[in-house]
Amino acid sequence: MEPAPRPGFNEAPGARPGGHAVGDPSPLAARNTLGDAAARGRDERLRGAIALLAVGLAAGGAGEISYEQLKQRFRSAMTRDPVDSLAVMVLGCSYLFYQAEQAENPRCARYVDALLFITTCLSGGYTDLFARTPAGKAIASFVTTFGPALATSALGAPAGAPAPQGTQEQGRAILERLDGILEALRAPR
Repeated sequence: MEPAPRPGFNEAPGARPGGHAVGDPSPLAARNTLGDAAARGRDERLRGAIALLAVGLAAGGAGEISYEQLKQRFRSAMTRDPVDSLAVMVLGCSYLFYQAEQAENPRCARYVDALLFITTCLSGGYTDLFARTPAGKAIASFVTTFGPALATSALGAPAGAPAPQGTQEQGRAILERLDGILEALRAPR
């Protein structure tokens, strides 16, 4: 059995966390209660969006899906069309991050703030916004882990594309120069 929470600093006995007592008719108590309800609604929307993402990755198979199958489908979805995958990751994770952080993080007051944060997670960029909630931290970790590779594959040359003209000549010139340096180092002094 979990112990009952103790009143915090400056809270009266019998007060609920957040500073208002049970049955308190003040506007502050009403606002805190509404804020609690909004947080519960936000959490439910966030869980629903994550479940929808998991179902989307698992779609196409009947019954349960193994971890290996889920990994394979994730890789397939990311490599099939990296530009679309990158757009979905940026916009979708921005929405999820916004839902997770908006009530707890004053620097994430608008969707655009979350979008800026997620796009900086794709690179070594800087922002003054940091994840504060566990869900926000998980989303940021996911984007920071998978985002740079996805951005590279989406924005880089397609696999099997010919090298840009002049690349082979540059490579040969570099090798010749390195060979000259190596010969100079090996020469007796």
